[in-house]
Amino acid sequence: MVLIGSILDLIVLGAAGWWMLPHVRRFLEAHGQVGPNYLGHTIPRGMGVVLWLLLWLQELVLQGALKLESSGLMGEISLLKELSTLEVNNRAFTFSATFIFLLGWTDDLIGSKAVKGLKGNFRYWMESKTLSMGAVKAIGTLSIAAWLVLAVGNDQTPIWQMGVELILLILMTNTLNLLDVRPGRSLKAFLGSFCAVLLLGYYFLDLDTSLFFSMIPVCMGGLILYSLDIRGFGMLGDAGSNLLGFTLGYGIIMIFPWEAQCVIVAVIGFLHRQAEVSSITQMIEQNRFLHWLDRLGRT
Repeated sequence: MVLIGSILDLIVLGAAGWWMLPHVRRFLEAHGQVGPNYLGHTIPRGMGVVLWLLLWLQELVLQGALKLESSGLMGEISLLKELSTLEVNNRAFTFSATFIFLLGWTDDLIGSKAVKGLKGNFRYWMESKTLSMGAVKAIGTLSIAAWLVLAVGNDQTPIWQMGVELILLILMTNTLNLLDVRPGRSLKAFLGSFCAVLLLGYYFLDLDTSLFFSMIPVCMGGLILYSLDIRGFGMLGDAGSNLLGFTLGYGIIMIFPWEAQCVIVAVIGFLHRQAEVSSITQMIEQNRFLHWLDRLGRT
C-alpha cells in the first residue's frame, strides 16, 4: 500500500523512474530523436520526458489514495488527512507543468537551434514575419505561469507581489534551459538549488513540508537522470530543462518571501543578460571554482 509522502512513495517513484530510463532512451533512438552534443557525439535528445511521466505517476498514486480514503479503508492513517489540499495543489502544478513540458517538447521537435536569445528571436520575426518556436514558447510560458500564480495565490497577495512571482517563474524556467549546454550543468543547478531551498525553508522559514509534495517526482527524476546526463549519454532537451526550471521557480514562489524572490530575480536576470552579451559558459570558465564544479563528475 502506497503512503503519500512516505519513504515508500519515494521508492515507488524511484523504481518506476529506473524502469522507464532505458525504455525512454530506446524510444527516442527508434524515432530519430537524437542530436549532437557539445562534443559532436550523437545521443538521445529529450530524456526529460521521464520527469513528466513521473509527475503523472504521482497524480495517479494520489487519485488512488483519495479513492481509498473516500471508501473509508484509510480513514485512520494520519498521513492522509490532508489529501484534499495536496490533491488541489498537485493537480494545479501538474497541469501547468504538463504545458511547459509540451512547449519544450515541441521546441525539441521543430524548433531551430540557430535562433537563440531575445535578439535572435526578434531578428527572426523581423526577417520572416513569423514567430519562432522560441517566441511561441515564451508566450506560452507567460500564460501558464500567470495561470499558476493566480491558482496558488490568495486574496491577501498584492498584485505587485504576484508580478514578482510571475517574472521569477518565467525567468527561472528559461534559466535552466540556458544552463543545459554541458552535461550535468542544468541538473547540478537544479538539485543544488532545490536542496538549498529545502534547507532554508525548513530551518529558517517554518516550512510546511507538504508544499514539496508536487515537486517530489521531478526531484526524483532529476536524481535518476543525473548519471546519464553527466556522462553525456543523453540530453534533457528543452522539455526537460524547462520543466526543471519551472519546478524550481514554483518551489521558490511557494516558500520564499517576496524579498528573497526579488534577489533571485536580480540574479537570474543577470544570467540572462550575460547570455545575451557573452555566454554563461565563458563566465563559468573564467571562475576557477565554478569551472571545477561544472566539470565535476563529467567524463
